[in-house]
Amino acid sequence: MLRRTLTPSARRGKSFGHDPVANAPAWRGAAHESPALTASPLPHAPSLRDWAALILLTVLWGSAFAFIKHGVQSLPPSALIFVRIALAATVLTGWAIARGHRLPALRDPRWFWFCGLGFFGNTLPFFLVSWGQQHIDSALAGILVATMPLATIAMAHTLVPGEQLTVRRLTGVVVGFFGVVLLLGPAALSDLGGRDVWAQLAVVAAAICYGINAILARLLPDTAPSVSGAGMLICGTIFAMPLGLWDLAHLVHVDGTAWAAVVWLAAGPTALASLVLMQVARTAGPNFLAIANYLTPIAAMITGALIGETIGWSAMLALAVILTGVWLARKPAAPRADG
Repeated sequence: MLRRTLTPSARRGKSFGHDPVANAPAWRGAAHESPALTASPLPHAPSLRDWAALILLTVLWGSAFAFIKHGVQSLPPSALIFVRIALAATVLTGWAIARGHRLPALRDPRWFWFCGLGFFGNTLPFFLVSWGQQHIDSALAGILVATMPLATIAMAHTLVPGEQLTVRRLTGVVVGFFGVVLLLGPAALSDLGGRDVWAQLAVVAAAICYGINAILARLLPDTAPSVSGAGMLICGTIFAMPLGLWDLAHLVHVDGTAWAAVVWLAAGPTALASLVLMQVARTAGPNFLAIANYLTPIAAMITGALIGETIGWSAMLALAVILTGVWLARKPAAPRADG
C-alpha cells in the first residue's frame, strides 16, 4: 500500500479541503525525485477538460479502425503492431524529454507498472483484436469490445477507491452497451458462438485487457502522463518485438499508403491517445475513461456522415440510447438529507 507523507504545511492545506499531492507538480524528474513514491490523487468529478479529453480519445480511437484495415492489407498484423508501438514510443519519449522530464531509472518500481500497462494496454489486446478480426466481422468485434466498461466497473469496484459500483452506474453501462448493439446492428449477434467462438473470446479478452489497463493507469504511482505513456509504450515495444521483427524480416513489398497509415496510427491513436489516456485515468478515474468505448462508434458514425454516408433512424435511435446510458453512468448522486 502506498502512503502519502504530509509535511506540517501540507497538513494545514489538507485541513482546508486541499490535497497537497494533487496540487503539486505530477513529476519533477529523477534529479528531484523523492525516494518514496506517492499515490495518484483521488479522481474528481469529471470537468469540462476531462470531457474534452474523452472526446479527443474517442475521435483518435474511432479513426484507428479504417487505418488498421488499410494497413493490414499489405503488412502482417504483428509487423504493423510492432512498428506502430515503436514509433509511438519514440514520439512520446521525445515529447517527455522536450517537456523537461526524464524516464525513471531502471531500478524504479514504476517500470513494473509500465510493463503491465504496455502488455495489457497495447501488445496483448492489439494482437487479440487483429487475430480475432481475421475470423469475425467488424460489427461483432465492435460489440464484443464494448463489453470493456462492464469489466472495468466490476474491477474498479474492488480495486479503485472512490469507484464503487452503484445501481445507477451499472444501469447506465448496460444501457450504453445495448445502444452499441443497436448502432452496429443486432444481426451481428447472430454470428455469436459457433465455429469462430475462440476468435470471439479473443476479442472479449482484449476488452478485459483494456479494462485492466484503465485500472493500472489509475493506480499507477503519481507520474507525469508523458512519462507514464512513454514508459508504457517502450515496454509494449519490447513485448511486440520478437514477432514484429520476424515478420518485418520476411516482408516482400509494402504499399506506401500502408506505411502512411502506420505513421498516423503511431502518432494519433497510440502516442497522443496514450498521453490523454494517462491524464484522464489519473484525474477522472477508469469508469469515466471506459465511456470512450461507447462514444467511439458515434465518432465512426459522424465520420461516415461527413464523407457522404446516410445515417438511418436506427442509428439516430442508437445514438440517443448510448447518450442516455452515458448520462445515467455519470449523473451525480442525489445528496442525502441529514438527520
